[in-house]
Amino acid sequence: MSAEVLSPWPYETPYETNRVRELFLMQPHADLSGIRPMVARSWYRSRAAGVDAFSDRGFYDEGRVDEYTIAAAGPHLQKLDEVAADLGGYVNITAPNGVLVKASFLRDDGFPAGYSLLEESCGSNGEGLALEEGRGVWLAPEEHFREDMRGNWCFASLVRDPFHNRVRAVIGLTLPANRVSTLEPSSTLLMLEGVASRIERDIEVRTSSKERALLSEYLRISRRRGNRAVIAVDGKNALQNALATATLIDSDFSIVSGYAKAVMASGRDMNCEVMLQGPGLSTLEISPVTLSAANVGAIVVVRPHAPAKELANAAASAAITLESAPQGTAERLLKHLDGTSTEFMRSLNLARKAVDHDRSVVLIGELGSGKLRLADAIASLRGGRMHVDARNGDLRSTHFRDVLHRVATELPASLIVEHADELSQNEAGEVARNLRGHSTTKLIFTVTRPTDATLLLSEAFDVLEISVAPLRNRREDIPQLANAIAGEVGERKLSRRLLTTLTHADWPRNIDQLRAVVSNAVERAGGAEVTADDLPQGFHRVLTKGRLSRLEDAELSELRTALQEAKGNRSLAAETLQIGRSTLYRRMDYFRSRGFDL
Repeated sequence: MSAEVLSPWPYETPYETNRVRELFLMQPHADLSGIRPMVARSWYRSRAAGVDAFSDRGFYDEGRVDEYTIAAAGPHLQKLDEVAADLGGYVNITAPNGVLVKASFLRDDGFPAGYSLLEESCGSNGEGLALEEGRGVWLAPEEHFREDMRGNWCFASLVRDPFHNRVRAVIGLTLPANRVSTLEPSSTLLMLEGVASRIERDIEVRTSSKERALLSEYLRISRRRGNRAVIAVDGKNALQNALATATLIDSDFSIVSGYAKAVMASGRDMNCEVMLQGPGLSTLEISPVTLSAANVGAIVVVRPHAPAKELANAAASAAITLESAPQGTAERLLKHLDGTSTEFMRSLNLARKAVDHDRSVVLIGELGSGKLRLADAIASLRGGRMHVDARNGDLRSTHFRDVLHRVATELPASLIVEHADELSQNEAGEVARNLRGHSTTKLIFTVTRPTDATLLLSEAFDVLEISVAPLRNRREDIPQLANAIAGEVGERKLSRRLLTTLTHADWPRNIDQLRAVVSNAVERAGGAEVTADDLPQGFHRVLTKGRLSRLEDAELSELRTALQEAKGNRSLAAETLQIGRSTLYRRMDYFRSRGFDL
């Protein structure tokens, strides 16, 4: 059947459509009354957006289609792609923001992943027109705005969420006009919309009871907090509303899902401030969702502290800034440290004050969290420094006089005492009595937790307390730290998937553990880029090693409280907990083996 017989547009031949288009390109006010209204609107939009009708400017962006849709679409689109291949055409899938997504079950159509098919990017085309019109569409070869697209029939249909009306994806079918001389476009579009309907039905069927529970809570929160980015995760699947897709980038999703997994493990609500690349400084409001007796998901609401346009440079414009410090102090500290998180910036602000006001400092944080590096950074800005380790007995009676002699002789600007919580009260009192007279030397000491001995030192030296957060509470710093470590070890680039994997881990031994894993991966890597496949086999234990069940988390808290109240006396702690000493030792060894400090 000829195109003339089937012609669905008012002009009798494609030649007439071509003639009107040429006239429209030369005369902006040319009469388009003979062109299909939908196509006329598309031409007007394309020209208003400044699209070049004769060249491809190649706009790219980031886009994603959620796991539910990809899994449901696979079997249907693969079959359709096989049919299209016989006709010289191809099938593609596009994200809700108009960006082409590459799916493993489809043949390569020649366009790269990330290519924008929005009308404002490349003019009239099936996917862009479907998104603009909000329905399935087709375009004849002559109806395309751009010259290099005018050899194809294009069809596109929207895949909508079966539970509400948002677009989950756009499926497109492209057929070359020189291979398809006879075609009924309305019937072809009807067939494509049938495929989209089957995909939507499969999305609903594939949703298990656990997924339905997550989806139900996600929809409830989305309706209530429609003006916020909302993400739902269950450890396997992820859902996000349109605002989340539009404002968050890939690295942001990695950070958000990392915090969400911590909530899934603990079963407790969490509110935390994070620095995201898309919306900037934001508060994550994360709540657990019970999916079954053994499964917990999480809902995350992202609350930006300022409009994204006010955060052109996220790190530089964080709400928590390096307050009006004398020029150069903050910058010199940053040369020694890596991080942009709000927790890191808080610590950096206090470190800046310690330098500016020449204060003694106590750094409190978990093992391996970077306390010593921050202590070195503070001391390096003051001049000479001495370092002693209380854990090695450097301040015990046999060595203490040597330390006093060195301080009196060298007059260091700073004395760094590592592991000061290992000191007894008598040893701390001796340090205070003998070093307080050295007014030129400031004390910087690191502790995992305050003790009576460290409180004595804090009072004696009028210290400024700085908390150093563990990596699990500043996940946005992990990619930067990992890249810095990789640069130090072998100047290698870390892949995006590898950085995502590292961001999701809990790192019970913090930076020390991260350094060991990244260094190992760099050494194992054979290519120019270090990938997730290069991670040491033992790393997979790291992903779950630090996570505790709700019961274990409560037990760990009780153990810590009892040991603290007993001032480290294990017999007394066991008596407080009403358990045997052997049981106490066994549980302490268990938690330590999983990377938790007691």
